[in-house]
Amino acid sequence: MKKQLTIIALIFISVMACQQGPKYQIYGEIENYEGYVFLRYRGFVDSTLVQDGKFSFEGSVDRVVEATITNKANGVFSAPFYLDNDSIYVKAAYSEPYIRLSEVFSPANQITEQVMEDLGAIMDDEEKLRSNAMFLYMDSITQKHPKHDFILEITSEVITSDFITIQQAERLLSIVDTTLMDPMEFESVKTALSRQERINPGDQFPDFSFEGFNGELYTKESFPDQYLLVDVWATWCGPCLKGFQELVPIYEELDGQLEILAVSIDPTRDRALQYLSKNNFPWKQAYAEGEFDNEFLQQLGVVFLPFYYLISPEGEILAINPSVDEIPELIKSRGSLKEVMK
Repeated sequence: MKKQLTIIALIFISVMACQQGPKYQIYGEIENYEGYVFLRYRGFVDSTLVQDGKFSFEGSVDRVVEATITNKANGVFSAPFYLDNDSIYVKAAYSEPYIRLSEVFSPANQITEQVMEDLGAIMDDEEKLRSNAMFLYMDSITQKHPKHDFILEITSEVITSDFITIQQAERLLSIVDTTLMDPMEFESVKTALSRQERINPGDQFPDFSFEGFNGELYTKESFPDQYLLVDVWATWCGPCLKGFQELVPIYEELDGQLEILAVSIDPTRDRALQYLSKNNFPWKQAYAEGEFDNEFLQQLGVVFLPFYYLISPEGEILAINPSVDEIPELIKSRGSLKEVMK
């Protein structure tokens, strides 16, 4: 009788396991840490005790989601990886004040590495970049992984770039599950697409009027015979401040060919002025009220920072959000073309 009950119990456990469906199993190693670690994703939090430098988690997700391992239940989202119902090996280390990942092995995370490598190869090949290679690649990837958090994120970046058309962007959005995007991010995507319908490289940059911190008034006519980089920034934006440092040698190298109009959208003028008073940048500085709700900046489609517009002396948009390193080459190639056309 006891043997029969054991067999029945085993059958019950087997059936329940089948009903529960696939699970993820995280096997982790962490250096320099004792205590509890936390697995976090989409508002969900789980915890486990680190023993002999090792920890594990088990559970299930309904799609590939971005997750993190932290030392606090509401700590900094500092060690992100992609979580799927599969075996995942995680290697991490604690360095005050938070945990950092050094290695992650799983199919879902290998996909992200492969996609970044493939997109990098396209970006480095000018012929591919000017053809439909970017769109064709993203079209195939989104069809395979329409609910993968990373694919949703990279799709948002690609469709708001200048490497695909509006029609191609709409095609990609029709494939991925946009209901899974962060609502604010999705609004930014729609704003950027709306901008692309109105303002693109080759178009004339709209007339503008920005007030400097000493009462100056800057318009398109303020920069005759110069290339102009309109740089929208804020003191709370780390990449903006890093971009300033990278722009200094380029500004000096171009020696009057390029002027920069840095437009702060800080909550207050004083906050921007306090930073600028401690950092003596050689270019023009202005302020736009309303932050991202500023009417002109909304017309431009500014949805993240820093946001760059490179404009020719004739007022034509040469590039939108070029990398800082690209700016000298864009100006030099434009100048060479003008010489040839004379």
